[in-house]
Amino acid sequence: MSAIALIVSVAVPIAVILFIVLVVSERQRIQLEKAKQSRKVRQRAEVLLEAIEFLILADDHRDLQRLLLDRVADLFALAHQLAPSNVSNQSQSFDPAPYQQKIASNPGVRRILKSDRELRYCRQQFSEALKSVNAIFKKKTITATAAVEYRRYLKMTLLEREVDTYTAQGDVAAARNDVVTASSYYKAARQRLISFDVQFPEKNDRIKVLADKTAALYQGQKDAADAKAAANEGQNQEKTPNMESSDNLTRTLDKEDSSKTSAFGIPLDP
Repeated sequence: MSAIALIVSVAVPIAVILFIVLVVSERQRIQLEKAKQSRKVRQRAEVLLEAIEFLILADDHRDLQRLLLDRVADLFALAHQLAPSNVSNQSQSFDPAPYQQKIASNPGVRRILKSDRELRYCRQQFSEALKSVNAIFKKKTITATAAVEYRRYLKMTLLEREVDTYTAQGDVAAARNDVVTASSYYKAARQRLISFDVQFPEKNDRIKVLADKTAALYQGQKDAADAKAAANEGQNQEKTPNMESSDNLTRTLDKEDSSKTSAFGIPLDP
């Protein structure tokens, strides 16, 4: 009995210690998993917030921007709920008031972007906004009709920014007679319109305008070449009469009978 009691007295404390270690490690694993989820949700909220800041400058659909801002607030609140208890509340807080003021101030809209790099950034931010509209619809915050309207608006607005920017860059290149660069930008704008999967009334008209701009580039180049050729031809025509008169004089002198003239060219028989 003493041996059994000794084994029990040793095994029970060890089992209790192992159980405590298991519980603590499981709790730590859960805390780390929650911290990881909280960090991902917070990063998603910060990315969407950056997209909203760009939309405030590049678009004037204020209702959509407020809807996306509500989505950001919900994401920050979810990140706060998932955060472990040892994370301070201040690090998880979000104040939407400054962004609401920016939206309400209604700053001027930038319809033409400065460079290709900024255009790529524009595509990225509009893509983030589209993803958020889909997520908001899945949460049943908006109706299917509103979601379709918002998605169509974002796609159309992005198309306008791309086409307007490419066209403006082409106009700048055409102004400095860089036909190749201007044609490339016009072609990029035209291809963007052709490949766009949403139909709208002005689509064919805008494609025709870009085609006319491209044709005008090469027409102007042809006119300049024709003018240069005409100028060269005029110069050649000015030189031809002098040469012909010189040749006629030479032939006339050759036909004269040297026997009927003196050594000085004076006729012997007037």
